[in-house]
Amino acid sequence: MTPDIILRTTNLGKKYRDRWASQAIDLEVRRGDVFGLLGPNGAGKSTTIRMILSLIRPTAGRVELFGRDLHREREKALQKVAGIVEKPDFYLYLSAFRNMQIAGSLTLGRTPESRKVMDTLALVGLAERALDRVKTYSHGMKQRLGIAQALLTDPEFILLDEPTNGLDPQGMKEVRELVRTLSMERGITILLSSHLLNEVEQVATRMAIINRSRMVVQGEVKELLKASANRVLFKLSPPKKSLALLSAMRTVKEPALTEEGIIANVEPKHVPAAVAALVTAGVRVHGVESRHSLEEYFLDITSDNSEQ
Repeated sequence: MTPDIILRTTNLGKKYRDRWASQAIDLEVRRGDVFGLLGPNGAGKSTTIRMILSLIRPTAGRVELFGRDLHREREKALQKVAGIVEKPDFYLYLSAFRNMQIAGSLTLGRTPESRKVMDTLALVGLAERALDRVKTYSHGMKQRLGIAQALLTDPEFILLDEPTNGLDPQGMKEVRELVRTLSMERGITILLSSHLLNEVEQVATRMAIINRSRMVVQGEVKELLKASANRVLFKLSPPKKSLALLSAMRTVKEPALTEEGIIANVEPKHVPAAVAALVTAGVRVHGVESRHSLEEYFLDITSDNSEQ
C-alpha cells in the first residue's frame, strides 16, 4: 500500500447464515479524502464500517489500514483510527466534560488533561455547554459530542456512520461544517456513510455507492457526476405531444415521461434550440431544469443495479 492510501479493502464481505450483509467491497480511501459511503438503508454500509473498525470479523476478504493488515496487526493498524457506529452513547446525567474524561480514560488508558478536553469540546462547538448534563443536549449536540470523544486520541482517520441521521436542518449543517473543519483545518481523513445524498454531495471529495450489499461504483465525486451532466427535466404540456417532438430531435437522447415531466439526455448547448422548437410547435414550456446532481446519479446507478 502506498503512503497516500489510508484504507484499502479487498473482496471484503460478511455473511450471516445464507445471507450476505456486505460482499465484494473493494474500497480505497486516500489521505485527505472526505469519502462518502452511500447506499439505501440496509445496503451494507454499517456492516462494512464495523468490519473496518474490527468490531465484527469478516467472512471474506481483508482490510488494510495505513499499510497494515487488520487481521494480523490489529492494534497497530487501528492506532490512528477512530469511529462512531450508529449513535454514540453517554452517561446522560453527567456533564459533557465528565463524559469526555471517562471516554478518554477508556481509549487512552488515562484521564485526559482538562485543557485537552476543553480544546476538543471547543473544536466541535460545545465549550460553552461543557458543564451541562448531556441529557439537556439536542440530538445534534450529542452527535458532535460523540465526534469530540473520537477526537481525543488525535486520529488521522475517522469513520462516521450516518452522522446526520435524525438531525434537523440546523443539526445537519453543524455536523457538515464540522466535517469540513476536521478535513480542511486538521487534515483528518474522513469516511462517512449516509443515505442522505445532498449532505454527502456538499462535503465529499470521493465516494462509493453500495446497493444490495455490493459496491456499484467508486471514484471522484466530480468525475462520477459528469455521467449525469446532460440530464435535463422538461416541464411541458401537453405531455404526449411534447414527448413525440423531443423523440424526433437528433440532439435529444432517451426522452422518457415521468411524474415530474420529461427526462432526457441533452447537451447544454442544444437545450435552447430544443426549447425553441417546442414553442414553435405549440408546446407550452413551464420550465427546464438540469438534473446534474448526486441524487439523480445515485438513482440511475441503483436502478441499473437493482436486478443484479
